[in-house]
Amino acid sequence: MNRHVRYALLTPLLACSVALPSTMAAQAAPVAGVPAALGAAPQAASCKLEVAAGTDPVEFDLSLAGFKPGSQVQVSGPESFKASINQQGAFSEQDVKKGTYTVRTGGKNHGQTINCTKPARVPATAKARITDVDITTASTATPKVDCSQPQSVKFEGKLTGTGTGEVTYVWSGQGKRSAPSVNFTAPGVPAAPFTVKSPVRAAANDPAPKVTVVLTDSTGGVSDQLTFTLVCQ
Repeated sequence: MNRHVRYALLTPLLACSVALPSTMAAQAAPVAGVPAALGAAPQAASCKLEVAAGTDPVEFDLSLAGFKPGSQVQVSGPESFKASINQQGAFSEQDVKKGTYTVRTGGKNHGQTINCTKPARVPATAKARITDVDITTASTATPKVDCSQPQSVKFEGKLTGTGTGEVTYVWSGQGKRSAPSVNFTAPGVPAAPFTVKSPVRAAANDPAPKVTVVLTDSTGGVSDQLTFTLVCQ
């Protein structure tokens, strides 16, 4: 008896549903291909080891996304630590050691282990190598000088080569030596100026003083020598 009563009560409800206005029926209809009781799919949890932009030497950042907001996870690898996931389901740790990392969520029996993706291998930068050196100019304060007095003579040069990195080169001459370093970038960079004092001319009829300097790369593989003759007043 009761079963017949239930069916009888359902009959007007079904009739009402058929009589719904077309606009309301359209709003109630599920989106094609998506179950009505199912919302947007959550973002899959992910872990990435990324190269930090603009770092030299290269540094790495560990980034997590798609995790349960407010949860705690365990990160294991070259560095191991606990991470607190923010309300957006993300976490980031800067300047971590490069290597293979995993992230553990939940407890021992019901947790999940996620492997972290690694960035593509960073191509090795070719080490700087000097293949040529040149002394390009030599000059005094004025074209003509008093040769009875020591005069400052400034030399300038250039380093040519391949690769990138710090290199050392040597200036020498007139009993003076200098070994500066420079951050070399191919194909070439200027050498720091090198200034020495000229010898004096004892008599006005003596030949004009000369100054000789040498520019050499740190390995001694290449060098250049220049002799500069002063113009006396």
